[in-house]
Amino acid sequence: MSNSLTKLKQLGPNEILSSPEQGIQELMRGILVRTNFIPGVRHVIGWRGLKETFTSVEGWTAKIKDMSGVFGMYFEALDSVQDWLIAKFVLLYFPDPQEDLVELFSLQAGAYTQREDYLPHIREFLFYPQLCELFNIGIIELGISKGGDALILGLESVSRQRLIAIDGVSLLREGRLVELIQPGGYDQNFPSYSTALAFYQVLAASFTFNLEVPPVYMSYLRRPGKDVVYDATGHHWQIPLDDSNEESLYLGYGKASYRNIVETMADKTVPPSNEVNWEIGEAVIPKYKDALWWKAHQLSDYKTLDKKILGVDDRPQLLVLTGFLGSGKTSFLQHFIEYQVQLNRFVAVIQNEIGEIGLDGKLLNDDYAVTEIDEGCICCTLVGNLKNAIRQILSNFHPDYIVCETTGVANPYNLLDEISEIEEWVRFDSITTMVDGLNVVQSLKDYDVVADQIKAADILLLNKRDFLTDLRLQEIRQKLKKINPTAPIIATLQGDINPTLIYGVDPQDEAIINHQKKNQGETHQIRQSHEHDGLSSYKISFTEPINKKRFINAIEATPHLIFRIKGIIEFKGTEKPMLFQYVGGRYEFSEFNNPNMSDRFLTLIGQDIEKDSIDSIFEECNARHQRR
Repeated sequence: MSNSLTKLKQLGPNEILSSPEQGIQELMRGILVRTNFIPGVRHVIGWRGLKETFTSVEGWTAKIKDMSGVFGMYFEALDSVQDWLIAKFVLLYFPDPQEDLVELFSLQAGAYTQREDYLPHIREFLFYPQLCELFNIGIIELGISKGGDALILGLESVSRQRLIAIDGVSLLREGRLVELIQPGGYDQNFPSYSTALAFYQVLAASFTFNLEVPPVYMSYLRRPGKDVVYDATGHHWQIPLDDSNEESLYLGYGKASYRNIVETMADKTVPPSNEVNWEIGEAVIPKYKDALWWKAHQLSDYKTLDKKILGVDDRPQLLVLTGFLGSGKTSFLQHFIEYQVQLNRFVAVIQNEIGEIGLDGKLLNDDYAVTEIDEGCICCTLVGNLKNAIRQILSNFHPDYIVCETTGVANPYNLLDEISEIEEWVRFDSITTMVDGLNVVQSLKDYDVVADQIKAADILLLNKRDFLTDLRLQEIRQKLKKINPTAPIIATLQGDINPTLIYGVDPQDEAIINHQKKNQGETHQIRQSHEHDGLSSYKISFTEPINKKRFINAIEATPHLIFRIKGIIEFKGTEKPMLFQYVGGRYEFSEFNNPNMSDRFLTLIGQDIEKDSIDSIFEECNARHQRR
């Protein structure tokens, strides 16, 4: 196997050399995002969530397997060392307020975890310097050789991050001094290195996966560490202790003289008390032989195996987002992406603009794959480019959703023929049209395409409701109903709506959740943050195989206010259950191959659902109903 770093050159060394600070941050972001865009890979490597945050520098919050808290990481500094560029990223750990590790942080840190704004502050931690100070657990170092043919990834931390209150700490309660820490006791005694190592292992495996080669060098160094002591006046100083160590771990990729650069990076005057070095060709050190960073490059074709094992269709869902100029498409898209990221789902966006340069792609977070299609309309003059854009995205990423946001003057009808040609790659979900509540009446008079955008919609989002009186809102609703009598009309403010309310629960996700919770006797419900225009859900459970003809009759008799139905059903005389999906009058069946999932159900989402009426429609299907 070749150990050359040809893949590193594709990830951006030229940009790193021409603009080092920006380039090395982009490289780190690229490694994080590319790994997390592939559901099966991110799961196996250990990622459980990722979100970018930035001020003048880039930072990320991340969840990983087996850790209850949230890690934070941000760029701190860049140095030129010998023939290398070395970036330092500060690593933090924000514990879950209920986990035991909270007790090992300082009193001040522990008090912060109990604040109501603790979790919101974590999401934007770079704006809160106190968080970065209280929860700092180490340094991640990323080095690139100036020749672009070698990379080193390091971790530096201390075995126990200790803070000694030499005078103790007492608190006045009800007129009495209560001793919280006895004199000379530990205010903090946090296992920083082991906690940081959990994150480093996931990060290192991500580098191996993206570089497509394993490390060729490893070095571990341990030196005597120091504890921090403070007194009642707030004065701080350090003292050496035998059982406190500074620990460093480095992995090298590509060809380089790693021993020399590691000695320089460590930059310690005290000789190491323990040193372990490994180079390619030697037997792997037993303590590290099971680390995923040795073999993550073999996951290149892993894709979404974790879903396939469960019988899940791994094609991403394709959503078409349309609406006239200024209707609020970008705002809706930003809310949609943020919601999906919180659920560890990833969204690829295809955007286009008329003119030479697409602008909306620059307004979105760069963490998401954005393929801009310029100099024309994706739905009209650039026939065939949607297919090419999707092919390009899927060659590099495996997102959960692909959103095609059309230009404001596009006619979505011109896109439908091409959608039918890409069904093997994606699952077409629906067309969502944003409607500008302030200007739609005039726009309908001036532009014919506005009526077609409304007519083509499976879902209509009537935006800018805060500028409309109740009477005006009703008048616009009636006008929209005349153009499109079947699509639900949902009023929104700044394009903000819980996607679950309009796109619903994926029955495959529900099947997985039900299977995982079966032993606990829990049931799954659609999560709703709030109600919009009478939206609600209703679940029907089937206790035995049903008649297919009667089922189809029941579906076709379902009121148009039910705009989405998803579920797993089993027909009489068939060997396998079916995955059923319905939106806007269209429906399809596909095989569901998870033998471990026995539940058969439908989840219906709509406006003003009359449960008795739904019960009556499905009575002949031998269903036993269970309301949700």
